[in-house]
Amino acid sequence: MLIGELGEEALLRQLRSLFAVTSTGVPVGVGDDAAVIDVPAGHQMVWSTDILVEAIHFRTDWQPARTLGRKCLAVNISDIISMGALPHYALLTLSLSPDTDVEYIIELCQGFCDLAMEAGVAVIGGDTSASPAAMTICVTAGGLVPAGRAVLRSGAAPGDMILVIGNLGSASGGLKLLQENVMPRDYPGLMAAFLDPACLLSQSQAAAAAGATAMTDVSDGLSTDLAHICQESGVGARIFLDRLPVHPELTRLAANLGCDLKAMLLGGGEDYSLLLTVPPAAVDDTINTIAANSGTLVSVIGEITAGSGITLAAGDGSETPLPEQGFDHFIRSSDRR
Repeated sequence: MLIGELGEEALLRQLRSLFAVTSTGVPVGVGDDAAVIDVPAGHQMVWSTDILVEAIHFRTDWQPARTLGRKCLAVNISDIISMGALPHYALLTLSLSPDTDVEYIIELCQGFCDLAMEAGVAVIGGDTSASPAAMTICVTAGGLVPAGRAVLRSGAAPGDMILVIGNLGSASGGLKLLQENVMPRDYPGLMAAFLDPACLLSQSQAAAAAGATAMTDVSDGLSTDLAHICQESGVGARIFLDRLPVHPELTRLAANLGCDLKAMLLGGGEDYSLLLTVPPAAVDDTINTIAANSGTLVSVIGEITAGSGITLAAGDGSETPLPEQGFDHFIRSSDRR
């Protein structure tokens, strides 16, 4: 059945049963004009929003409905946890063509709810609207952090070490597989990274507790996201090329297809790995704390420097300036789709 045949009110009735709020911190959830939430004493709220547009951020022939639902929440959770906060609330807004299949939307919302339950997030409302063609998904996520404890992009200082939790470039490898139609079943790790990225919730909490001075997620590519930290902190950075964490499948893919592995590691977005800075004395504690909580790979990939600009240090000791090369919505040459 199509959305145009079912109608908005009937669709909302089906979705409301999925989004029943059980959190004690949400006295009023879906069903009223607005949600009502309780904010614990001594905490601050952290909010983020993302929009995913069909044919720009996803394609329904590539992305199963349930994993799309998970991903559109995961990218918002990633913003919340990169601040050292815990996610608690989400709003989901859908703009749909009348020709959209109802079952696809139900499956999408089920995937959204699955991840919400896993992450302890209450879906507290949203909206629906008609669209002339492409589907648009807008998610707003909220979280809580103890007052004054948010980890900002502006906290890095010269001498801090730069760490990455997770791999780099894997999602761009998964996208490349779909674009080239090259046996994605041979690269399950890359496909999972692109279609269903992991939420590094416990890892982010461990990093914050260990003393991270700045943190962000790698959504637009390492070079771009590190530049955000440097700009906000008023510092520069040096990246060690031979220390960048790479999934074995990505190395194999680059060799098989002749891809530029370095470009994928530095400019590939949508990994939602975590990029953080820590004082040198806290590096071992940070790595050990994260490993004890999750066993996730943590790599020391560089250092914060005085001044400005990012340089890339090769194994032979040479250094070259590193330009931003991540995704930009409004520059066609960097359009990954």
